[in-house]
Amino acid sequence: MLKRLPPNHERNGAILELLNYENAGAGGEERVDDLLAYFEPDYPYIIIQDLSLPDRSQIDTVIIMQDRLLILEIKNIGGKLRLQTNPSVLHQSFQNGKQRVFKSPVVQAETAKIKMEKVLKQINYHLPVQIAVIMAYPSQIIENVPPDATVWIADELFFQLHRLDIDNRLLTEEQMKSLGAQLLAIDQKYQPFPLALNMRINPQDIQTGVYCPRCRLRKMKRFVRKWECAPCNIFSKDAHLDAIDEWFMLVKSTITTKECKTFLGLETLEAAQRALRRKKLEEVGGKRHRFYRQKQEHR
Repeated sequence: MLKRLPPNHERNGAILELLNYENAGAGGEERVDDLLAYFEPDYPYIIIQDLSLPDRSQIDTVIIMQDRLLILEIKNIGGKLRLQTNPSVLHQSFQNGKQRVFKSPVVQAETAKIKMEKVLKQINYHLPVQIAVIMAYPSQIIENVPPDATVWIADELFFQLHRLDIDNRLLTEEQMKSLGAQLLAIDQKYQPFPLALNMRINPQDIQTGVYCPRCRLRKMKRFVRKWECAPCNIFSKDAHLDAIDEWFMLVKSTITTKECKTFLGLETLEAAQRALRRKKLEEVGGKRHRFYRQKQEHR
């Protein structure tokens, strides 16, 4: 995204911050996933990762047990962390004096709990919902945690789950499986694209052209049936196909032959049409009003 915006664009800082935040979140979830891979307690359980509820609420991890449903809100945030109430936020500070403010993970978990309880009621399951905030690494200690909140380090998650006592068996194993299947059936995967719309960026600000797959900084020049990045000494026959993917991620979910010609910097509409058909996109509409979009499995 950043390579297609001018260096001084007003949204560059926000985009970079979002990318760093998303990458950190994914890293934290992967660490917890790795730990849960060795989770073998004496009681039956079902784990669902990255669950999206119908209202687009994102839940990192859900663990279904016979007597409860446990929601894990996973965070991977460095620096010195301190929770504040009234209003509820998470302060992050560094030794260089830089500070940032995030949504309170405790409030995020509590909100997820309320929404999950609503979903369970709708599908007629009477199961208590519990929550825990999981910090990905031992160095990520949060100060001023409310006494009624549960915050664990990822390394102790394994131990904390193993020591749970399953007393009141509200669900049979078959009912647990059925509940898991119903939650997956209502799963609404988060769709961040197109980024220009979600990040409030004018599509006209997005730079066109085909970028070098090696340096990812320079635009390639088109020669007969190939693209060239001279500084990288690289030739490619299909670098423009990646650029079409970038259109769908950045601009909008459909593309016309004329838009493709302009975005790739091709000389003719025929060349643009060949490029679109090489992507094996879904064609919609008649000859005069035809547009292309990704097939369902790629959206």
